[in-house]
Amino acid sequence: MNFLAHLDLADFCRSHLAGNLLADFVRGDPYKQHTKAAADGIKLHRFVDGYIDAMPQVKQCQRLFRPETRRVSGIALDLIWDHFLARHWNDYHTQPLSQFVAFARQEVEIYQHNLPESYQQMSSRMWQQQWLIQYQETATIETALTRMAIRRPKLHQLANTPTDIFTHYQQLETTFHAIYPQIQQAALGYRQRQSIDS
Repeated sequence: MNFLAHLDLADFCRSHLAGNLLADFVRGDPYKQHTKAAADGIKLHRFVDGYIDAMPQVKQCQRLFRPETRRVSGIALDLIWDHFLARHWNDYHTQPLSQFVAFARQEVEIYQHNLPESYQQMSSRMWQQQWLIQYQETATIETALTRMAIRRPKLHQLANTPTDIFTHYQQLETTFHAIYPQIQQAALGYRQRQSIDS
């Protein structure tokens, strides 16, 4: 899952939104670097990432990619899951997407503790360019994958993944609807265990 899903799951679990958004930019023990609430959010994000990577349905989806793009298929899938969530937002959330994004931005920007510069640059572009709203459009996903490939030459095959995605679009969409409720419940269970342990 990418930014939108992690924010949605954080909200679903009553977790720290900024911590969940910040997680990919934090290495090591988050409790030594951030408030407990934010660190709990970082740990929830990490749990979700690990849970998704282990799902048999996700592994099946990775096999839909051609051999040359399969190595980066996980990154491409993260984006396509956000695309499907944005497109079908009303199936999973009572609040309109635009309202949720405004709420999430407000919640995230309150937290200003120990923020890496790379995170600040990313989040600034994300809010200003309305990435989370734009995820509804297939063209946005293709553009995002191409830009990532340019910025990170080791991941250059990301530029070729839209072919795989659009070839298997319907199957990926069906898989998303099958796995997202499972992910919601797994995240909620993890969050409840966090609360008990704290």
